[in-house]
Amino acid sequence: MNISREKFESKIIELGESLYLSHCHLKIHEWMTHESNKRLEEYPPFFRWSRMAHYETGVLKLARAYDEDKNTLGLLKILNMIESDYRYWGCSEPIDNQMLKQDKKSVTEENNILVKKLKHLRDKTIAHTDHKQFPSLISDDLAKVYRKYGDEFIWQQGRITTEEIEKQPPAKRDATLHQISEEVFQVFDNHENKVLGKDIPVFSDLYQLTSQGVEICNRYMQKLSVPLIELKLEGIDF
Repeated sequence: MNISREKFESKIIELGESLYLSHCHLKIHEWMTHESNKRLEEYPPFFRWSRMAHYETGVLKLARAYDEDKNTLGLLKILNMIESDYRYWGCSEPIDNQMLKQDKKSVTEENNILVKKLKHLRDKTIAHTDHKQFPSLISDDLAKVYRKYGDEFIWQQGRITTEEIEKQPPAKRDATLHQISEEVFQVFDNHENKVLGKDIPVFSDLYQLTSQGVEICNRYMQKLSVPLIELKLEGIDF
């Protein structure tokens, strides 16, 4: 059964929007990771959990776009629709079949190592509950950080702190809180590296996949006179 031009347009717009949102979530996560200010020092759990939520959402949306399941609205499914039905849509501009074959090859795990790494990342850290991102020993390492600065962490004036830290002069107190936040983040990073190893995409790889997906969508959206996608995120600069 052929898909209509109108229905296809709605699907490729939906896929393009998902890729755009994936890019935005990943950019926000990267910005929050690099942003060092007073709030980061005062609210490390908020920033840690918030930035990881953006990261997981970005990865899931991106992985879904590269899913090869025929029941998933992904790039391969969109390209298969174009291959089978474009000729029925009354478009004056022909499809470059060689480019279409190249696009289909570039979005599959078999032919693109970045797609393989992306799916490994999703499967090992987010999608499957039997593959925990962090081993239970992470709590022991976090406890070691806490014990260096006092017997028990408490909430005081909106901050995670200890009574011992709060007794320090303001400048020393703020420096100590900053140091704690850095050490806590380092513990998470160390455990993440142990579990995930080298078979996961770095940020440049993720952005390459979002850019590739958007480029493919734009190539065929342009032929259908559908507004193109721009990967710009206002207010966040690197």
